[in-house]
Amino acid sequence: MRTGTETGGLLMRRPVAHVAAALALFGLAACTGANGEGGANGEDGATDDRKPLPSVRADAFETVWSQPARGEPGVPTVTDDVVLVPQGDVIDVRDARTGKSRRIVRANPADRIASTGLTGDVIVADIEGTLQGFDLRTGWRLWTQPYELRTIVRPGDEPQLVFPGTVVVTERGLVIHDGEGRITGLDPRTGEPAWQRQAECDSRAYTVAGATGDTYYAAVVGDTYYAAVVGATARYSITLCQEGSEKVLKALDPRDGDRVWQAEAEAEAEAEAEAEDGGGRTHFTTAEDVIGVRSDDAGNHKASFTLFDESGDHLADGTVKDPVGDGRTVGRVGDTVYFHDGRQLHALRADGSPLWRQDAPNDLVVSARAVISNGEPPTPEMVQQRTGVSVVIDLSGKKRAMLPWPLRGELIGMSGELLIIRGTEEDGARYTALRLARHDVAEPALGGVAPSDWPAACSLLSDRQLSALGEGYLRLPVDKSRTVFGVRLPHETQCRFATESGSDKDIFQVTVRWVAADSDTARKVAASDLPWDTGVQRLNRNVHLISERNELRPEKSAMVASGRYVIGVNAPKNEKLVRTIALLLSD
Repeated sequence: MRTGTETGGLLMRRPVAHVAAALALFGLAACTGANGEGGANGEDGATDDRKPLPSVRADAFETVWSQPARGEPGVPTVTDDVVLVPQGDVIDVRDARTGKSRRIVRANPADRIASTGLTGDVIVADIEGTLQGFDLRTGWRLWTQPYELRTIVRPGDEPQLVFPGTVVVTERGLVIHDGEGRITGLDPRTGEPAWQRQAECDSRAYTVAGATGDTYYAAVVGDTYYAAVVGATARYSITLCQEGSEKVLKALDPRDGDRVWQAEAEAEAEAEAEAEDGGGRTHFTTAEDVIGVRSDDAGNHKASFTLFDESGDHLADGTVKDPVGDGRTVGRVGDTVYFHDGRQLHALRADGSPLWRQDAPNDLVVSARAVISNGEPPTPEMVQQRTGVSVVIDLSGKKRAMLPWPLRGELIGMSGELLIIRGTEEDGARYTALRLARHDVAEPALGGVAPSDWPAACSLLSDRQLSALGEGYLRLPVDKSRTVFGVRLPHETQCRFATESGSDKDIFQVTVRWVAADSDTARKVAASDLPWDTGVQRLNRNVHLISERNELRPEKSAMVASGRYVIGVNAPKNEKLVRTIALLLSD
C-alpha cells in the first residue's frame, strides 16, 4: 500500500507550500503573439521559417485520468486498487485505474475527515478526535473509538514520534501507541482491543534523533522521555527505540502483538563514537517491504546505513561521507534495493553488493520501470516553478531524463505504474493519474515542444502596448533565463520592464513559464494547483489574479493562459498594473 501523509507529501511528507512562495516572487500570466512593433513573430510567437526539431522516441508522461474532488481535502490513501479521497465529511473511494468513483463513504455532516488508511477491507479514518472504521465494499460505518489521534502512519510514510494517539495501519491490522509505552492492537472489523503489551523501550532522559536537523524524536512522559519512533511496512509496525545503550529496531505483527524480529539499528563504530561524544543521529524510513536505517557520526563527518527486508533479514550496508539531509528508503524491484543517503541514490543487490549510485532528488518512488522523483533538483535557472516535473532514472542507472507533467501539483503516491498527482482547485482538489509511455517527441524535457517554439519574453508586449502603459518603457532581458529543465532556449524567458524615469511603481516582470502542446493543455497548466488558500480571483477563464503576502504588505501577481503559452506577470508595487498587463496579454 502506498499512501500520502499528514502533510500530503510523497509517500509522502511535504506540502507544496513552495508554490505560493514562488508565485509571490514573479506572478504568472500569458500572452498572445504580438504583431510587428516589437512583438513575437508569427502565430504563437514562433518564426515561420524555423526548422522542425527531429522527433525522438522517448519516455513522456501521459494522462490516464483526471477527476475533481469537491470539499475540504484531507490526507488521501493510495493503494494498488483504490484511491481514498477524503473531502469534508465524505471519503470518495475511487478506482485507481480509471479514477471513477466506486462509492461514497459518509461520516456525520458536521465532521471533517482529516486522514485515512486501509487495512484489508476496512477504511480507518481520523474524524474529529475519534478513530472510525468503515467497510470498503459497502461504505457502512463499522465502529467508532474515542481516541484523540495525532497521526495515522501507513507503509512508506515518514516515521513519527510516539505521542498519545499515534496509529500505525498496515494490511494486517492497526496498532495504537499511547505515548507511555503501551501498545494496543484493534480488531479491524469491530474496533475492539484484541491485545495489549508494553513496548519494552526505555523511558528516561534520552532522545532518539529524528528526521531533520536538530529535531529529536522523544515523547515526554512526566520528567522522562519515552524514546521511540514508529513507522510501517506493508505487514508490520516498526519501532526504533532505546534499550540500555543500544538503539533497536523492532517489528511487531498487528494481528497478535508478537515481536517478529529485532535488530541493532546502528553499526558498532557509530555506537562507539556516540558513546564518546554523546552526539550522532539515528533514524529510519520504510518502503512496503524494506527498512533503511541511517546513523550519523558527526565527529568524523560520515554516516552509515543498513538495509533490512520486511522479515528482518540483513540486506546491505553502506557508508556516506559528509552526509547531508536524511536517508530515504525508496523500495525494491526484484533483487535490487534502492536507498537515498541524503545526497545520492544507491542501487544495491539484495546480497549487499553495490550496483550504482548517482546524485538525485530525495523524494523518490520506484516502479517496475524507473525511479521517479517528486520534483527536480534545485538549480540556479529553476528559480520558479513552471509545471510539475520528475527526474526519471531507469533501473539500470544508465539513462536519466527530466520529464514534465501536463499540470502542476504534488505526487502523493503510486498505484501500480500510475503516478497519482493532487493539485488544489477553487472548491477542492483535482486528482490525476499519469504514466510513463513511449512517444515521438521533439524535446522530452519540454513536453515534446521544440525550443524554437518558446518566445522571447521581451517580445510579448508590442511597442504599442507598452506605450499605452506609459512613456519610456525599456525592455531588460534577464540574464541566465534561457535554460528550462536543462534545455537551452534561443531567447530569455524573463524580461523586466522599467521606465526611464525609474519609478518603482512602474516596474514589472514578464516570465514565460511554459509552452504547452496545445491551448487546452496550457489552460490546464495555468489553472492547476493555484494557492487558493491565500486568495485567487478569476478575472476570466484564462486569467487568475493571485494574492501573496510578504513581510510588509500584500502583493498581487497573475497567471494567464493564452494560446499555447503560460506566462507570468509580477509588479510588486502596483496591483492595477498587474491586472492591466494580464488582460492585455490574454486578449
